[in-house]
Amino acid sequence: MLFLVLILISFLYFISSCYINTSNDGSHFALVSALVNNHSVSINEYISYTGKIDYAVKDGVFYSDRLPGNAFLMIPFFAFGNFLELLHLNTLSQHIPIQEVTVILLPNLCGVLGALFIFLLSQFFAASFKQSLLVATVYAISTLNLQESTHVFSHAPSMCLVLAAFYFLIKTPTIYHKDFLLFVFLLSYSIIVELQNSLLYFPALVYIIQTKKMDFKLKSKNIRTIGLTALISMLPIAILIIYNYVAFGELTLKSNKFNPEFPEEQSFITSLSGDFVSGIDRLFTNFLNPEVWFHLELGVKNDIPGLIITSPILLFSLFGFTIFYKKYPKEALLFSTIILINVLIGALHKTVLTRHIFTITPFLFFPILFAADFIIKNKYKLLFIILFTILTIISAFRVFYVTHTYWGREISALFPFKKELAIYILFLIFLSLIVIIYLFAKSKLQKLIVK
Repeated sequence: MLFLVLILISFLYFISSCYINTSNDGSHFALVSALVNNHSVSINEYISYTGKIDYAVKDGVFYSDRLPGNAFLMIPFFAFGNFLELLHLNTLSQHIPIQEVTVILLPNLCGVLGALFIFLLSQFFAASFKQSLLVATVYAISTLNLQESTHVFSHAPSMCLVLAAFYFLIKTPTIYHKDFLLFVFLLSYSIIVELQNSLLYFPALVYIIQTKKMDFKLKSKNIRTIGLTALISMLPIAILIIYNYVAFGELTLKSNKFNPEFPEEQSFITSLSGDFVSGIDRLFTNFLNPEVWFHLELGVKNDIPGLIITSPILLFSLFGFTIFYKKYPKEALLFSTIILINVLIGALHKTVLTRHIFTITPFLFFPILFAADFIIKNKYKLLFIILFTILTIISAFRVFYVTHTYWGREISALFPFKKELAIYILFLIFLSLIVIIYLFAKSKLQKLIVK
């Protein structure tokens, strides 16, 4: 049943996707195109994709102003498009270049994995299969997970990496377990997708101390684990520094430092000099702009309403947090700190957009699991179920609307990628073959080890 639901979610995400149509996803696509086709970080040939907005320039040479982590993840999907061209199967697509279709499979996959990890987290906290599946499904269709899974911005990969990382941290018994290294790797890589994720090491460390997952005595296993953690953590950052040095000739973490359109991005201080109060309001409630509550056409593109207005189902999550704190105070504190860090950065940013805090959406949403459990056990169960259903439908509709009215889209032309279904089917077949080969190889290797 879980597999079927995930396939249906992936199908919805794919047909709701669209081609490269903004300067943001265009900048990511320009970079992966240059990396694969030209083996270069210069995007001179692909500058048109950026609309001369999301780009950087140094000494007359054009670059992407995006962190490279998302483009690195796009490489196998871009290569899949090249592979289809090699087999002359690109004629199955309705678009040229076909790579604009195949790279969308990355955020599609990240969105589906986001729903899967919500399910796995629910199972970890002892929820029933039905409850876990319900929560994962509501997350998939009633939050901005739908929108961010349909274009190649960095937000879906960032969400997926961070959510997966903290899932493995929570379930690992100690830092000496293999799951802990998965946490370190995933969170470390997420930093070169979205730089603010580097601050999430702080709540992770507090959680490790609180849950006594680490023995602080001076032992060889501690030294070995800490050394390996430091090595894995520094590797992606080193890659980012090297990338920026190759591109700009400077040792810097900011790939958007040389964007002439946004001079405030030249330093962290100037980029985080916005109005905090109005920033918080824009990210969540829109009290300063209540027109977007009811006039859907006003809350599109860069004016997508705050999370609670777009997805009012999150009101149940806020209620669920109180139960979450009572039952699992350490995990609730961990989630709250992750949310707080991202919200502070998002609200203080010079340009405040709801999507800037998308990474924390699953952490904000997850406590709905405990609200759902409360509903089932409450004597006013029917009333709560009706309210829950209404808010889910409203949320799903609003998310669907903002997705299909984003840049270059019209609500009259729903499901842009329904004409690209052949690519979706080919990808599922290709992915299935990879999984079968992996499982076969793993089985053979285990038998050899036993012998």
